[in-house]
Amino acid sequence: MNRVALITWSGLTEGAESEQLLIPLLAQRGVEAELVDWSDSSADFTAFDLLVLRSCWDYHLHYDAFAGWLRTTARTVPVLNRLETVLWNSNKFYLRELESLGIEIAPACFVPGGQELSSRELAQIEGWPDTVVKPAVSASAHKTYRFKKGTLPQPQKLKELMKHQPFLVQQFVPEIQTRGEISFIYIDGAYSHAVLKRPGSDDFRVQLEHGGSAEQYRPPAALLQQADEIARTVPQVRDSLYCRIDAVEKDGRLLLMELELIEPELFLGLAEGAAERFAAAIASRVI
Repeated sequence: MNRVALITWSGLTEGAESEQLLIPLLAQRGVEAELVDWSDSSADFTAFDLLVLRSCWDYHLHYDAFAGWLRTTARTVPVLNRLETVLWNSNKFYLRELESLGIEIAPACFVPGGQELSSRELAQIEGWPDTVVKPAVSASAHKTYRFKKGTLPQPQKLKELMKHQPFLVQQFVPEIQTRGEISFIYIDGAYSHAVLKRPGSDDFRVQLEHGGSAEQYRPPAALLQQADEIARTVPQVRDSLYCRIDAVEKDGRLLLMELELIEPELFLGLAEGAAERFAAAIASRVI
């Protein structure tokens, strides 16, 4: 029987709900799946035919170690999503590249490590009602701050707040609070299902650990067409086992917030047939 490791982290050794759904479905397809902590020094990753990054949700806290493990492991065992895609997606500066492809993103300034916002960027930010500041390497809204107009720290203080690491300053999109954020899930480059995430009543972050909620969502045809266009435009989406496109509807248009190609929650339990589709996609890689 072929063996697949579903990669998780030490704080979630039993995996998330999506992984728990996958294991019996993979077994039905002749694939033995096991949850393995990426940082477990005793794990023999070469014993598996394929590694699938799933709930390794601490990678951004130990990024150098994670990237090193990934590079070393990928030399001997296939890893999905692919090494090049994961490393590219791990730095949110990829959004600049997507914008150059014609994909609409939230207005943003990208500040390299150790640098400060320029006077031109400050002038741009002054026109924004609210701003959001986040590290370039981050997940689950870690160290993500919202500042009301006129309260953004001075450039030097902002650089110190971000620990001299690369960071983004984005215009806050109020539709996140009024409409929520839509997650379009793609498996093998094809649309599978969608989820609507909303922040808690006193927050702007949609993640469940910050009080947010998620429910199945059936996107209107016009929005799904736009999501499909993003998927067609970005090679990393077309070529990956899985991707989550996070976007906000603004005046009938999708505003891309992020592409999630490393370890996104895929909400497999919220949509009928989603777990089966993902299990089939994984099994096709090893059988």
